[in-house]
Amino acid sequence: MARGSIYDFLHKQKGVFKLQSLLKVALDVSKGMNYLHQNNIIHRDLKTANLLMDEHEVVKVADFGVARVQTQSGVMTAEIGTYRWMAPEGLRPQIPKQTHPKLTELLEKCWQQDPAQRPNFAEIIEMLTQLILEVNLYKHDSR
Repeated sequence: MARGSIYDFLHKQKGVFKLQSLLKVALDVSKGMNYLHQNNIIHRDLKTANLLMDEHEVVKVADFGVARVQTQSGVMTAEIGTYRWMAPEGLRPQIPKQTHPKLTELLEKCWQQDPAQRPNFAEIIEMLTQLILEVNLYKHDSR
């Protein structure tokens, strides 16, 4: 992909996403993950190094080396993927105070201790779409 990984953008190029761009990246990733889940594919290694950006700044989910098709039973091999990016049953990072309150709310919903209480990607897409609309309205109102 023309623009490389999100990891490279953030760490090697020292890039920074403005809120609007960050939300667009999150929406692209959520759409990709939702598509995979609709097709019973579990990625198991979602991280910035596996998110690639094309020349139009569209982000795609990549690297399916540890992905699996979910069986009817839902049983998966444990402890797969990159440790820092595994499910949030471990420690949660602190959310910066200047984070948009609706984004903070979304993060906290995704970090619920009980996995059944976390939103699925279709719900995340809805929340992100609403947040993008709010941010765009605010941006246009504040000019």
